[in-house]
Amino acid sequence: MARYGVVVALACSLFGGGCERLPPAGEQALLVGRPSDAIALDPARINDSESVEVCEQIFETLVRTGPRGDIEPALATSWDVSPDGTAWTFHLRPGVRFHDGTELDAAAVVFSFERQRDPSHPYHAPDFAYEPLWRNVVGIAALDRRTVRITIERAYAPFLADLSTFAAAIVSPAAVRRFGDEFRFHPVGTGPFRFVEWSRGERITLAANERWWGGAPTLRHLVFVTVSDPRQRLVALEGGAIDVAESLAPQDLQFIALHPELATEQVAGNNVGYLAMNVTHPPFDDVRVRLAVALAIQKAPIVKLVYQGLAVPASGPLAPSTWGRIALPVERYDPERARALLVEAGFRGGVRGRTRPKLYVTSTPRPYMPAPERVGRMIQQDLHDVGMDVDLVVQKLDDHLRATSNGEHDLCLLGWSGDNSDPDNFLYNLFHSDNAERGTARNLSFFRDGQLDGILQWAQESLARDRREQYYGEAQRILADKVPWVPIAHAEIVVARRRSVRGLSLEPSSVLRFDRVTVEAR
Repeated sequence: MARYGVVVALACSLFGGGCERLPPAGEQALLVGRPSDAIALDPARINDSESVEVCEQIFETLVRTGPRGDIEPALATSWDVSPDGTAWTFHLRPGVRFHDGTELDAAAVVFSFERQRDPSHPYHAPDFAYEPLWRNVVGIAALDRRTVRITIERAYAPFLADLSTFAAAIVSPAAVRRFGDEFRFHPVGTGPFRFVEWSRGERITLAANERWWGGAPTLRHLVFVTVSDPRQRLVALEGGAIDVAESLAPQDLQFIALHPELATEQVAGNNVGYLAMNVTHPPFDDVRVRLAVALAIQKAPIVKLVYQGLAVPASGPLAPSTWGRIALPVERYDPERARALLVEAGFRGGVRGRTRPKLYVTSTPRPYMPAPERVGRMIQQDLHDVGMDVDLVVQKLDDHLRATSNGEHDLCLLGWSGDNSDPDNFLYNLFHSDNAERGTARNLSFFRDGQLDGILQWAQESLARDRREQYYGEAQRILADKVPWVPIAHAEIVVARRRSVRGLSLEPSSVLRFDRVTVEAR
């Protein structure tokens, strides 16, 4: 790319030292500006979108979710299932190699899954985040070099959808054995891009996998650059220091629309931003207090002012495009009733006379919430207006995720981007008791309800979609009645790019695909 030598100087001034390691001038390279760095690059231990985005370029799964939400072949070209739905046989794509040159075979698939599933596996780690994904699996066997059979305890409708998520990625056994716990910083997969280096807090550099089974990417290098300030990301994009900018402030998108060299990619997100109430912490163990919080929050101003209209107010956890979603009324703003409920529950200013509740928020923009701290301050004011004063605890993303998964919060702002199109991905992950274990929790309200758990399990075991929809409707009604958290908004995903960037693919999960991207010389 002819422009690259000029861009390197600008990139150095914006992103700090080490620019001699950026891709050489003249190469097809793409720089992506993001608000935060990845936390780890091991798909078994991540749940932040920055880490997932990079891992999606490096690793692959047996199957993947297609553009219409259907399941497509990936590292498996086909699969068979037994009549009772408990034995799944996958036939692997021939000729695929990991980035370290080792062969993708059935043994590698068994290794990848067993190290997550089996706590006694020599390469299992206590912070692996997706143990519930494997609880129904009773055996994984290599039938021959290209055939894997997974046996599950009971019929499980979301099984294929779960295998399409990044958590089920296939890793290089040789690399895991070589790096051990440090594999999180030295990822090796089979995807369209291979890992080159990671300058922590600054950038992650990937290179094209020339032997990728899907065809070598046109880009020679793909670089994810951390630019924490959204206005600085915009300046870098306009000046050509980066080619793609994520998580720009919504109010800056009008500038993009009017700029002759810039454009946006936009899609309705399969996501939800929410306020979780920790039901193990008083006063949020009282449903009256939780309902009061829900009645106190004004969602329409949040959508208008923070999202700049690029979202819809949420009435439940499922995004409008997700099948199984039922029509629930958005909780009407009713401060008078909220005050009355707090009085009825015995709430007097603090946590029933003790310290004030703490609302945890991150300072990092998220795909489902462009300005979490601002949303937090608006909610803080709404709660003050009905007689509940809360203190904000503002943290960097990795600290926020660690604290909330450990249940340190009374309330927290977070969200979820669906990994696939199955409602189970939202409802099971966010509300089932399996996912309320401190340290790895995704159920951040720590809400445990036997009736809800049973309904979600029945939905998993039913193979008829209409029956599953009935179960998910019942689950959503329980959540609306018990109010473990307040759904805030479903956000649109918007990414800005230079017009010279072609072939960028933006998915409702907020993941970008770069394997078919080209950059025109200027």
